[in-house]
Amino acid sequence: MNSLDIISMAFRNLLKRKLRTALTVMGVVIGTAAIIVMISLGLAVNASFEDMLSNMGNVRILTVRDSTAGGGMMRGGGMVVVGGSGGSASPSRGSDQPELNDDAVNSFKRLANVSAVTPVVDIQMAAVSGRYLNSWMQIRGIALGAMEAFGFRLAEGDYLKGDNHGVVFGAEVGFNFTNPNDRNWWMNMDWDNRTSPIDLMNDRIEMSFETGFGWGGNTSGGQDPSGSRPRPIRLNVNGVLEPMDWQTDFAAYMDIDEVLRIRRDQQRYQNNEGIRQPGQNRSSPNLFDSVMVLASDTNSVEQVRDAIVDMGFHVDSWFIDMLRSMQDMSQGLQLFLGAIGGVSLFVAAIGITNTMIMAIYERTKEIGIMKVIGARIKDIKRLFLLEAILIGFIGGAIGVAISLGISHLLNSTGGAIAGGMMGMGVGTRLSIIPLWLITGALGFSSLIGLVSGYFPARRAMNLSALAAIRTE
Repeated sequence: MNSLDIISMAFRNLLKRKLRTALTVMGVVIGTAAIIVMISLGLAVNASFEDMLSNMGNVRILTVRDSTAGGGMMRGGGMVVVGGSGGSASPSRGSDQPELNDDAVNSFKRLANVSAVTPVVDIQMAAVSGRYLNSWMQIRGIALGAMEAFGFRLAEGDYLKGDNHGVVFGAEVGFNFTNPNDRNWWMNMDWDNRTSPIDLMNDRIEMSFETGFGWGGNTSGGQDPSGSRPRPIRLNVNGVLEPMDWQTDFAAYMDIDEVLRIRRDQQRYQNNEGIRQPGQNRSSPNLFDSVMVLASDTNSVEQVRDAIVDMGFHVDSWFIDMLRSMQDMSQGLQLFLGAIGGVSLFVAAIGITNTMIMAIYERTKEIGIMKVIGARIKDIKRLFLLEAILIGFIGGAIGVAISLGISHLLNSTGGAIAGGMMGMGVGTRLSIIPLWLITGALGFSSLIGLVSGYFPARRAMNLSALAAIRTE
């Protein structure tokens, strides 16, 4: 018999016993749908965890600090400093402690699975635009080209171009400009529909590290005869970023070489004024506050982190530690939910086996006749295996269709309710069914049919032709 004959006979044999076939297929449908829906719930939980972390920052970005950086919140919106074990550590610098300088940056670039590296210098300045003041604006110096490499997204304008006093603002910087003469501005603010009081791209913006700058002092760019008052810096705005995460949205980015020059001027001025600022105990003003390291993918973040920690530096790995713990919890949930569905599929496998064994008993004479008229033994085996596979595949396909419907129902009706209760937003998805899960479910259900039908097929193949013909 050729393959088309075997396929045609398999379909006819299944249709002869419609009720039995339907009940067996129903068992596969229930098992497949249960597994897909259960795993999809776990995938949705994992995706919610990753979305929550992505709103806080890119988990592939590691922030490296030297051993003088203490635990707790760092200036400039930094995060908790942790070592390789995930705990806070800030030992005093010893003679063998490495410095976070150009040599360290180059060593990070040479590590495996590192896509991009940039040193970072953070300073705080007061900025004025007309009658509006941002009294504590974070200026972050990074290498030219780093914004593109680290995936910063522009809302308008361009990235840093290296021009004099060029700056790119985070999405939330404009909202921090307020009128210092309006003491009740927070009461008059419409927090749900707030807008920036200034046009970051077009308005004149000046900044200075002078104490009291913008609070009724000189903002015209002049300098008093004694030379003690620093000249304000007029910013050349290159662009504004899209909303990304809380670390990026509230910072203004400049070329790191220019920020280093501003920091040296700032430190000289503050020393003359008797102002003590973080970072003045550094052995050199040219040391970086931190270094941003971008791992090539999420799976290599821990490897890169451990390599940097072995070099004697501290790494902010709060993101990756939380992501791993969330993923572990999600995987455990998926295994538990998948096991529940697996029980249903195991019962379905028993049903397929029972159906095929009963078919052999009922079709013993038919098998004998097939052998007598010249049917090959392997064709008989292929016929029964194909029938079992068809039961598994058809049941799996229907189960996939039902699970897609259940997933759509959960996301359209339950997503808004659950998202509001969990504080994740209206668009929260309760069920995610990727393509690999669909194809895997179809393949697994077909495999269940193949395995369940193997021993009945062997039994049919080994039947004696003469004994089978005599069977009534």
